[in-house]
Amino acid sequence: MSGYELKQFHKGFEYDQERIGKEVAKTWIYAHQTDAERLKELYSKPDFDPETRHYSFKESEMVGFLTSKIVESKEDGKKRANLVFPSVLSGHEESVGLLYEKAITVLREKGVEIVESLASPLCGDQIELAQQYSFTHKEDLNNIVYIQKVKKLENGIKATAVRNFDPNQDMNKWLAIVKKLDNRTDEQLEQIKSEINDENVIAHLVIEDNDEIVGTVLVYRNPIKMESANLAVPFATEEKYFQQLIARASTIALEKGVEEFIIWLFGGRLALKDYVEAASFKFGKPAFSLYELEL
Repeated sequence: MSGYELKQFHKGFEYDQERIGKEVAKTWIYAHQTDAERLKELYSKPDFDPETRHYSFKESEMVGFLTSKIVESKEDGKKRANLVFPSVLSGHEESVGLLYEKAITVLREKGVEIVESLASPLCGDQIELAQQYSFTHKEDLNNIVYIQKVKKLENGIKATAVRNFDPNQDMNKWLAIVKKLDNRTDEQLEQIKSEINDENVIAHLVIEDNDEIVGTVLVYRNPIKMESANLAVPFATEEKYFQQLIARASTIALEKGVEEFIIWLFGGRLALKDYVEAASFKFGKPAFSLYELEL
């Protein structure tokens, strides 16, 4: 094992898991990692199985981890599990194979017949690992991601109609748009209301015409990769409104040190595809794809 030791989950591992996950995620296009406090909540639930969490140590220091979870069977009745490919610190790449083989061995012992993985081209080498370990591509999620280096557009585009979101004036109208486009429940809408006050929201922009919102976007700075921001919950009834929103968002982002925008289109928001591509956003690939492996 070249000095690597593998362990299953023990209480207290959550903090190192967060630390490693964030360090690795900084190298991804889309950086994300569940924080330790949330991991504590998840790992204290009755259905949590510590044998499905694997950690690699070198000289008593955690250097990588892999998570999996047994899930409900589908129509075929076969026992299934989800697996997220390993996050491993630079210089400890050998741990990737060790963690993967350990996870597969444990899942096989637990009677799992199908291993699923949602792999993303935004998250390191997940797609390459799925292919390396002979997973079969099953489907792409109907969720397209676009990327753009932030550039100052407001000089060439008049964005005078764009203003800041006003909770008192705009909240109900904005939530109605979100509910319709994303098919959200009232409970989910309440959660979204609280999330728009997050300190990483550096702008929430609105364009209104005849007392109706005709364009809106929320600029959310990635808390792990501060030079990147998501253009969240985008909406525009016309291309000119989308252009104005992106122009103003670009000006604000550059002032805040943001260098890259990411925008996801799914559900009703796929209607913005032509607007996004006309605004020179690149990539245009599925954000996640489902892969499966038969054991």
